[in-house]
Amino acid sequence: MRKLVIDNDELFGRVVKLLQEGREVTIPSKGFSMLPFIRGERDLVVLERADEIKPGDIVLFRLDGRYILHRVMDADGPLVETMGDGVLQARENCPRKQVYGRAVGILRDGKRRVDPNGRWQRFWVGAWWGLLPIRRWLLAIYRRLPWNGWLREQYKQITK
Repeated sequence: MRKLVIDNDELFGRVVKLLQEGREVTIPSKGFSMLPFIRGERDLVVLERADEIKPGDIVLFRLDGRYILHRVMDADGPLVETMGDGVLQARENCPRKQVYGRAVGILRDGKRRVDPNGRWQRFWVGAWWGLLPIRRWLLAIYRRLPWNGWLREQYKQITK
């Protein structure tokens, strides 16, 4: 299968425009910052315009020239505090006006749709937040599971 490589600014410029028009947009995920809930290069994320933002939402925002998909930790005030599920400590604060989309679906393997705001998903996310002190070890184990062979290969490539 051939891959089409598109400049991030061009791709996300179009994504943001569609979101601002009120359309639903599906984008591929990339990277490891949202593990274990979103696996880069495997899952797709369905976005809608981010009219309302609350803690626990997964949002697309722009910060320092990069588009990032992370979970909202705090949404009070003019800044929105976010953190990736697979991130150990780093949090980002971005202006509310630079939050463009909110996830309304995650397509596992591009097929099975999961509601990121559903009861069970919120339960698992809450449990995952509570495990922050030991998240480093849990993620290390997760990356080494036998069925995550492709994940180990991807991780090796970016850590070279």
